[in-house]
Amino acid sequence: MSSIQMATNPAWDDDDEILSRVAEGDEVPLSYAQEQMWFLQSLEPGLTAYNLPRTFRLRGPIDADALERAFQALVERHAILRTRFFERDGVALQTVQAKADFKLECVDLSQHTGQERTAALDALVHRTTQHVFDLGTAPALVARLARLGNDEHVLTVCLHHIVSDAWSNPILAGDLGAAYEQALRTPGAVHLPPLRVQYADYALWQRERVHADDLARQLYYWNKHLGDEVPVLDLPTDAERPARQTFSGALHGFALDTELAIALQKFCRAEKCTPFVVLLAAWQMVLGRFSGQNDFAIGVPNAGRHRDEVRDLMGFFITTQVFRARLAPGRTLREICRQVRADAMSALQHADLPFEVLLASRKVHRDAARSPLFQVMFGVQMADGSVDVAFDGTRAELVAAEHSTAKFELSLDFQIDAQGAYAQLEYNTDLFAPATAVRLAKSYMQLLEMLTTQPDRLFASVDLSDHAQRAQLAAWGTNALSYDGGEPVHALIGRQVALRADAPALVYGEES
Repeated sequence: MSSIQMATNPAWDDDDEILSRVAEGDEVPLSYAQEQMWFLQSLEPGLTAYNLPRTFRLRGPIDADALERAFQALVERHAILRTRFFERDGVALQTVQAKADFKLECVDLSQHTGQERTAALDALVHRTTQHVFDLGTAPALVARLARLGNDEHVLTVCLHHIVSDAWSNPILAGDLGAAYEQALRTPGAVHLPPLRVQYADYALWQRERVHADDLARQLYYWNKHLGDEVPVLDLPTDAERPARQTFSGALHGFALDTELAIALQKFCRAEKCTPFVVLLAAWQMVLGRFSGQNDFAIGVPNAGRHRDEVRDLMGFFITTQVFRARLAPGRTLREICRQVRADAMSALQHADLPFEVLLASRKVHRDAARSPLFQVMFGVQMADGSVDVAFDGTRAELVAAEHSTAKFELSLDFQIDAQGAYAQLEYNTDLFAPATAVRLAKSYMQLLEMLTTQPDRLFASVDLSDHAQRAQLAAWGTNALSYDGGEPVHALIGRQVALRADAPALVYGEES
């Protein structure tokens, strides 16, 4: 195997191009995002928090052999799926193999009925979504097809995050559909058009570009935006925080009703901002109210696909931008939205910096129980329907997959399409109970409504407690007991002073 040497002092400008430089068998460094993923997986080899599963119910005929050959064509086209990861002398590396064996596991459940079939299907899906990947063996992809009848199947696909991201979903769907149609017409191996560059070319380009002046400028911006110290977001939890960060999780889904969605659109038009700005500002304010903090940070994923060369590639391009929330109590809800809008516009101008480079540049106190810099995430994805898989006329419906992991303490993700806005609140179940997730979602909706109806209300005056919570507080504050002849506390203290004037009144450590 050969190794690619990185340029020691490249001169990059805005027109620098990602070139095809990595050959099969070359050993190249991981991208910064991949390196962090490799580190996390190495710490806990059985971790499945970074699996990316998708399950589809297929209605119509399916040729399992053609589908397997379509997957093989996908693996051939995207070199990242033929990539194995390993470590040499403490350095994480990747190498593209000429071939990577892929088999589509097919299971016939058509003879099962009722609960027996449901249980068998659930077990198959669970086995796929919770697959533990060996990153030293390609591909980091597993797929299983369950046959329920002649015209009914369930396809579950799972990739490791080190080779994929959300942007990759429509790429996979489009390429797989095109390869399947070709496989139906052609016996033998199927081939898709080759790509101009591959993910390893991007990883090499990114590593060299970090030394460029432009990224130094971006690093300066983000460190200035965050300041010297970023306070930990210390949310009240329902259980004692484990000594080490855990990844057990669950989802709570909710949607914005039509009236609220329309009101938010009007607010966005009036303020000349995107839904992302309003939804993030509201998330900041809810977290501020729940934690009692006005200063903390939130992680926001960025697609990292600013270059035309990588738009058609599967791979892990997402980086994380860190937005610092500064919720001045004397500001209005509208003013906080405007601050978030200004932060978002500046972030767009400084979107190429890998999060791992930012983290390495800072003296961050590492706490094994928390993720560094931020503990909570927020994201918005504009859906266009292109993530649907089409198999030569067979309809594919995305099925909500089981969810048992959480990458952070809380993650609020919105998907917005022509039909409306839908949210998924992912929460760490070792920290929060389901009732807390429901309360957070209700409070979030409440604040969004407040934003559209009372945008000039002071943040300090925001009360997110509902009727039941206020009634509980009132009950806690009521003392029905009475004591005959009771004296006020100051009178009791005065009596003791008169009786024992020389006795110690208060002791603290060595002092009294």
